[in-house]
Amino acid sequence: MTTELLLASIIVLFSSMLLTLFLERKHNISFTITIISLGLASILNGISLLNPPSQPIGEVSTDAFSQALLLIALLDMIIALIGFRDPSREYKHPGGLFLLVAASVLGLLGIAWSGSILMLFASWMLFSVSSYALMAIPRDGFSASGAAKYGLMGLAATNLFLLFLGILVSSTGTLSLYTHTPLAITTALGLMTLILASVGFKIGVFPFHAWLPDAYGYADPLPISVIAPLSKTATVLVLYKLSVTLIPSARDLWTLLFGTMAVLTMTYGNITALLQPGLQGLLAYSSIAQAGYLLIGVASLAIQGGETHRYALYGLAIQLLAYSLAKTGLFLFAKTLRKKEGRPILLNELGGLGQVDPLLSASVAILTLSLMGMPPLTGFWGKLYLFLAPASQAPWLTGLALLNTGIAAAYYVRLIKALYWGKGEPKPSYPATTAAVKILAVLTLITGVIPFILGP
Repeated sequence: MTTELLLASIIVLFSSMLLTLFLERKHNISFTITIISLGLASILNGISLLNPPSQPIGEVSTDAFSQALLLIALLDMIIALIGFRDPSREYKHPGGLFLLVAASVLGLLGIAWSGSILMLFASWMLFSVSSYALMAIPRDGFSASGAAKYGLMGLAATNLFLLFLGILVSSTGTLSLYTHTPLAITTALGLMTLILASVGFKIGVFPFHAWLPDAYGYADPLPISVIAPLSKTATVLVLYKLSVTLIPSARDLWTLLFGTMAVLTMTYGNITALLQPGLQGLLAYSSIAQAGYLLIGVASLAIQGGETHRYALYGLAIQLLAYSLAKTGLFLFAKTLRKKEGRPILLNELGGLGQVDPLLSASVAILTLSLMGMPPLTGFWGKLYLFLAPASQAPWLTGLALLNTGIAAAYYVRLIKALYWGKGEPKPSYPATTAAVKILAVLTLITGVIPFILGP
């Protein structure tokens, strides 16, 4: 049943890509086909989530955690595409936008189901190349520059990934991701460093973040509304898959390395976000900080005892849910205020939106408060369990994370303040896009009750 569900999902998404390719200039048809394919893939994924395989099957291996992250990404993409409907008409090749979204999801699907190094790398490359092309779709100067930097950094990171895989295979003698071959501690440390550098760039881990502020801060925000959440999900899945092999050989080093990088990343992202005058710039550096929070959960995977491992996985899933809903919504919001091929909007230009469109302003405030970690929104529960996970054996990590949460609150409040206390008359455009932002805000409120229903 497992392989049949995977095959059915691949056929659905690949068929959508082919049809969209041949119907590229038929905007409404391409849009509808892609929405339907993502919906069908979500249903198939939901079935597999209820019945995950008990053990790896050849090249294929998945579990409830991987399927949960994939389902979150699929549902988020469906709502994001609703927001794509109006602004995508302005692009020369709108069908290409839908095709690349489906291709990115197909790559993420492969990562979630990977049971071998070959399948993991092939899926990662499909996802990566699709995301590079996706950023360039608008064809304006800002997007072209961002896509070029993203692609060049991706090329360097891919070389590191190949080096990592070569050393891993030669050290373990197998292509399976679930080998129990012990590694020398120096080899394990080298492999951890390589994989952190090679996939960490994708989510802006410090100091591999240089491309991200320019890409997220200046490029057209429409493609970024899907690149940002999908990249975080893909990176967490890759690290989770590889942790099974690497952690047993250097458990303490895993926690120390990923914990240290988490602190550096969230501290840099939060402090720099305080200085940003623009909406997209703030969201860009906020994304770097959010990568640091996720690395806390990754670091905690190596901690033994108590509820740590369960808290880490649960925290990662809830935080990715909160991040996906909020960042998709906030970048879509940025698109509603940005003119075609225009410059990014400044925070002081948001003034008066609370009076112009109270419901949209309230939605943006909800999404922002969720990222801040305000209870009882989804983001609060994600941070709660992420910070609880290392508290017993790495309390320094929990303490520094709490300190960073306080720093982050300052710039999130700046965004909310700009909505209600500034002066001006911003004019949001694209009705479908503003509707998508409001839907994401409602989901953020609803999913805040998940921990009361499905605890760790």
